[in-house]
Amino acid sequence: MNMQQQIEQKLIKAFDPVHLEVIDESQEHKMPRGSQTNFRAVVVSECFVGKSKAERHTKVYRALLEELDGLIKTFTVLTYDTRQWQGKECSLPLVSIYGGNYTRV
Repeated sequence: MNMQQQIEQKLIKAFDPVHLEVIDESQEHKMPRGSQTNFRAVVVSECFVGKSKAERHTKVYRALLEELDGLIKTFTVLTYDTRQWQGKECSLPLVSIYGGNYTRV
């Protein structure tokens, strides 16, 4: 099982999300192909209702504690409850960081 699948499985188990995206952005961080060290995720779950952004992110980071302890260099997460998610057209931002510059993808 690769790192992306491992992250997905842990997030599914922890949050039973109605929507989940995990994207390997390692190449955008100038890492070798297949390094699987830089990820971005979107997690939409009822578990986040009534929780602050900090509480949600803490829960996600705790669920991925083993992976974040040295195996992953960067991990960006966006968390939403199901009400917040309704009507969203795009889950991930339309910009990525590459070489210190923001570029449209």
